[in-house]
Amino acid sequence: MHLLPWVFALALAVTCMSLYAKLHGARDALRLCEVENQDFREQLAVANLAPLLSIQREIQPRLSEFELRRLQRKGLINPVFDLIQDLARRSDLIPAEAFFGGSMHIITGETYVLTDRWVLAGFEDGHVRGNLWLEYDVDQSGNITWRVLGWYMN
Repeated sequence: MHLLPWVFALALAVTCMSLYAKLHGARDALRLCEVENQDFREQLAVANLAPLLSIQREIQPRLSEFELRRLQRKGLINPVFDLIQDLARRSDLIPAEAFFGGSMHIITGETYVLTDRWVLAGFEDGHVRGNLWLEYDVDQSGNITWRVLGWYMN
């Protein structure tokens, strides 16, 4: 008669240990699902941005015909190209210091001639990136002068 309570207690203990092991495994599985869920959320966020980035590339600012002609009269044959190429040679305008032995340079693919007075230019050294807001002027001989209005690191 005294054996029955011990058998029942032992069975109850084995059942509890089995349930605890299953609960522990379920908790680990839940943590793994949470990590995978976060990864999927980040991938979805990037995927949702892709169409917006594509649209942004299509609607880059353009100089008006009046602005283009005015700059051509000052000696720039292809004003946007000429401005970007001139700026690409002017790494001295970048106020940020390069890191790890790199050298700062203008990223021509991320440089936008906004108006006949302003340019927004990306720059980098291979380690860090930033943006410049510049004002430019073209004299009657086609010489371009630049002035940094502002900048920031990304």
